[in-house]
Amino acid sequence: MQIPLTRLLWPLLAIVLLVTACGDRGSPEKPAPSPEPGATSQSQERPGTADSREEQKRDTRDKPLDWAPEIQGEYPIDLYNNYTETGDLKAIRKHGKLRILVDTSTTESLHRAATRQDIEIELAKRLARTLKLEPIVLYVDDFDELIPQLLAGKGDLIANHLTRTPEREQQLSFSEPHDVTDLVLVSAADADKVTASSDLSGKTLIVTEGTTYESKARELVEDYPGLKLEVVDRNYVDLAVDVALGRHDFTIIDEVILDQVLQFRQDLQKNVIYKKDQFLSWAVRPDSPELLKTINDKIRHVQLTRTTKRMTEDLPNIQARDLLRIATRNNVGSYFMWKGRVLGYEFELAEAFAKDIGVRLEVIVAPEHDDFIEMLQEGKADIAANLLAITFRRQQQGMKFSEPTHRARVVVVSRKGVDIPDLQALAGHTVYLRESSSHYDLLQEIQKKVPELKIELVPETMDIQHIIDKIGEGEYDLTFADDLTVDMELTWRTDIQIALDLDDEHEHAWMMRKSNPELVAAVNKFLRKPKTKKLLAQLYTKYFDSPKHVRPEIRKLSVNGNISPYDELVQKYAEEYDFDWRLVVAQMFQESSFNPKAKSWVGARGLMQVMPATGKQVGEANLFDPETSVRAGLKYLDWLHQKFVNRERISPENEMWFTLAAYNAGLGHVYDAKDLAEEMGWDRKVWFGNVEKAMLLLSERKYYKKARYGYARGREPYDYVRKIEARFRTYVALLDAYRRQQQAASISCPAMPPWAVKYLEACISEVFVADRTSLVPDRFN
Repeated sequence: MQIPLTRLLWPLLAIVLLVTACGDRGSPEKPAPSPEPGATSQSQERPGTADSREEQKRDTRDKPLDWAPEIQGEYPIDLYNNYTETGDLKAIRKHGKLRILVDTSTTESLHRAATRQDIEIELAKRLARTLKLEPIVLYVDDFDELIPQLLAGKGDLIANHLTRTPEREQQLSFSEPHDVTDLVLVSAADADKVTASSDLSGKTLIVTEGTTYESKARELVEDYPGLKLEVVDRNYVDLAVDVALGRHDFTIIDEVILDQVLQFRQDLQKNVIYKKDQFLSWAVRPDSPELLKTINDKIRHVQLTRTTKRMTEDLPNIQARDLLRIATRNNVGSYFMWKGRVLGYEFELAEAFAKDIGVRLEVIVAPEHDDFIEMLQEGKADIAANLLAITFRRQQQGMKFSEPTHRARVVVVSRKGVDIPDLQALAGHTVYLRESSSHYDLLQEIQKKVPELKIELVPETMDIQHIIDKIGEGEYDLTFADDLTVDMELTWRTDIQIALDLDDEHEHAWMMRKSNPELVAAVNKFLRKPKTKKLLAQLYTKYFDSPKHVRPEIRKLSVNGNISPYDELVQKYAEEYDFDWRLVVAQMFQESSFNPKAKSWVGARGLMQVMPATGKQVGEANLFDPETSVRAGLKYLDWLHQKFVNRERISPENEMWFTLAAYNAGLGHVYDAKDLAEEMGWDRKVWFGNVEKAMLLLSERKYYKKARYGYARGREPYDYVRKIEARFRTYVALLDAYRRQQQAASISCPAMPPWAVKYLEACISEVFVADRTSLVPDRFN
């Protein structure tokens, strides 16, 4: 059968029409080539930077948020739906709340031991509850905001170890002093001591504006004419860290603050101490005599300084001093910070026990793994809680264990893909372990059965998580670990495996002094309670038995051209908060795989996996509702973004990568990673290839012990941002191809036969829909 010439020409005509149509709208958006880490290009899509983006986004303080009525706790003041009240206690009572003003610089860190500020806040909360008021802790960004906020009626009390000065006494009413401190000239630990004859020419002294430190600094520069003074609107803890990092030579703070900083920066020193007896007090508005009297009555009965005296007394003395000291380690199983929250199996259990016996909890981080027995023997702690195995060796040293908190099995950990079918297959392998490990005796027994098995002792400073990291990286061969610890690692990583179960089960428990039988009995009674058994089951599931989500990536759009079932919702709120909606959808997939009922191991909920406390901060409650979750996630994303916008001249694209990392891990760990990147000689303003590498290091003790926010599961934000970036570019390519298909398919001609229209649509579909993933590099897949 002869084919008409016109039928042969129609495809050619179709191509001409298609090229013409495409030419009318200018060059098509090309999917961005995958850059070298950290590199940017004007031709690339810039996530979070729409064409209409203003030079600086609106400040979140201009957006009042409707808060749920049941909210209580601790909040940034700029996110709180505040009210104005300048009256005394009678007027304050009408609101049912006591608003406690605190400077974030005194609280933003993972505390390795209790600070005076911790105790101040706890005492202020107790004061509120005594008055039958709900305690609301409001954090201001800068110290010099405290007094103006109080006088404006946006808070009722400053509990921020405020120094009494004649100038402040003219503005405020101060409580009786709860502590005395001295000012300190702080320098790097290796700096020369400053004397009267020192030449400080060319040196820089930096202090926080509006503080007593500024007054002392101005006196000092008069004594040392060559010393340069910088007075800045930044918090004083950050300035102390700057000195440790070598950005400045000196700062001035008080000993209370320095003690807090020295918990995580041992590379500082008290260069000069200025004995001046700085009295620390709480402050209220000057016309609040009733509130002031109530505060003074409370302070007279409570000592506000952290107890550092060594105490080995039993339970009655612990309850009398209102303080239980728990020794643990900064690791993912016991005590760490994530998404801005302090977490840990042992920490949450210890909190419940302290509440059960009616005392305040102090967490003390042990410097080394084998320090627990010494800390208990010397009276530095009351209980050691760090997933400790019950061993005869520890009992022989005067220790008494509680009833078990859970059971665990010893397993061999290897890199993914290593085949160890039985015990004899260990021959030729090397097991890396601490000598103080509870598994070391078992390892020696197995070596007798498998002589070719080699043992390599690692430093006592290494936690098992760090050893497992080394295995995942290929630096170490094998280790022995509890199956619970490995299960916890497997909830977020895929580069390791349980290679062999050694069929050795043991129990974990809390360790105490044998000379404290009443404390041991109280712990055992607590562990037997039905509500504690329920809590233990919940904590076990939360930390050790959370399944890893498997997310099949999206390779094509729906028939309607949608990436997700929630495109319209995301577009609505992304436009409101000026984000690229495709990036938000990529993030949503990473968070929940588009499951509105998703709940993470730390309690994050919904499509955008917002923590309940974060939801309250941004005024959203039902986080399993899709629209609520999207709205809450975008509000929080916007709030985080403001922490990076127009700071340090960071590029808009890197602002977005930092924001996503903070959404995943918390702002604190991102700040730590930026500082560490600078220490390592990398660019603190660039995420890919720079700050992301520093984030990985924050899981190593060598680095996290000097980090303000402590240990971080650095691999999570590292992978999180990379996967979202890759997925975002895939979505850009998919949508771009779909748009071209739709535009071409709309081309028609009255003279074009129906079969030709279908033929053209099929051709276009084949060209633009077949395999869009080839349009985008798979660098991070």
